[in-house]
Amino acid sequence: MKIKKILFSQNAPANLEKTPYADLMKKYGVKIDFYKFFQVEGLPLKEFQKSKVNILDYSAIIITNKNAVDHFFRIVEESKIKLPITLKFFCSNPATANYLQKYTVYRKRKIFFAEDGTVQALVKEVAKYAETDNFLVPCPTDSSLNELLKLIDSIPNINYTKAEMFKIVFPDMSQSVHINDYDMIVLFSPYGVQSLFQSFPAYQQDNTIFAVSGLKVLTAAQEGGLNVEIWAPQPETPSIFMALEKFLQNTNRKR
Repeated sequence: MKIKKILFSQNAPANLEKTPYADLMKKYGVKIDFYKFFQVEGLPLKEFQKSKVNILDYSAIIITNKNAVDHFFRIVEESKIKLPITLKFFCSNPATANYLQKYTVYRKRKIFFAEDGTVQALVKEVAKYAETDNFLVPCPTDSSLNELLKLIDSIPNINYTKAEMFKIVFPDMSQSVHINDYDMIVLFSPYGVQSLFQSFPAYQQDNTIFAVSGLKVLTAAQEGGLNVEIWAPQPETPSIFMALEKFLQNTNRKR
């Protein structure tokens, strides 16, 4: 089946012509639309302070995604806190660890991460410091970290505290997105899967191709009953754009 229309579940880039999206449109004759399936809103500092969490009481931070990075450092800045150089960061994957460079000097920090991007590998790293560190977990107000926290709870002597710093807001897409018009939908977060079924409770995949970026998204999509044909990272296609191009080479002849 030739792919004609693709929906990316994220905001459109500022300069579309200089992005990989433009390359896909030019090479394979596809039309690409963008729609952010969810929004992330930071909790106001006063609301966070109601939790009585003192960031400086913790020697290590468990970071699960870029949103957690952004809002952890936002709260730090708004609280006028100076983080000690000894503070450790445990990240869910290499990309999240690298993202820390936006806020801190990477080489001066003790930063650990799960090489394969799995929750199991992250908890394994955390467990090595169970006897010496007190962990803080920046998180949203929902229960999206249940799998992580259950694994942590299964290991003795790990002391951690959840710190709710942001929330996920789902728009009603039913009036603004004609979801069945697309031959392919690309998802970048488990929240995207949740939003899809929240806006379209009776959604049927039929012949729509789903592509996902990240193992957590793949798991969420499959648990939601979606058949995922394209996903990254994999050894031959480490990025979602490489995976999409490989697929389109077989369905849409390169121009």
